[in-house]
Amino acid sequence: MMLSAQIEHYEARSVFQGLLDGEDYRNRVAGTCIYCCPRCNHRIRFRWRSFYQADSRSAFKRKLQRFFDDMTPVLASEEQGFLDFYCPSCAAPTRIIFSAHDYSKIAYHFDIYAALVGAGKPPK
Repeated sequence: MMLSAQIEHYEARSVFQGLLDGEDYRNRVAGTCIYCCPRCNHRIRFRWRSFYQADSRSAFKRKLQRFFDDMTPVLASEEQGFLDFYCPSCAAPTRIIFSAHDYSKIAYHFDIYAALVGAGKPPK
């Protein structure tokens, strides 16, 4: 089976808690949000700073990163970013896709688009 067939796309609201919706934005990070791994239900708290500091460098090996890159949609936003990590519980490779919106020279808003999640370790 190809590795890309094991990567699933999850809409932001299905795996995140604490996101805000407004008139001109959707799934905005306000302070903190909680990601719940769809493979093992492990919860990870992300602060606004996590997305600000993400520099779209992948934690994955090159081959895995290419599979995730191929599956990452291009967003119509000023700045698109991603945050790659392995779930601390099941080791599922995960990419959070977000857009950054500059509303002043010193501040940003981050809107979560989706999460791409690969196969982790099988449950014991």
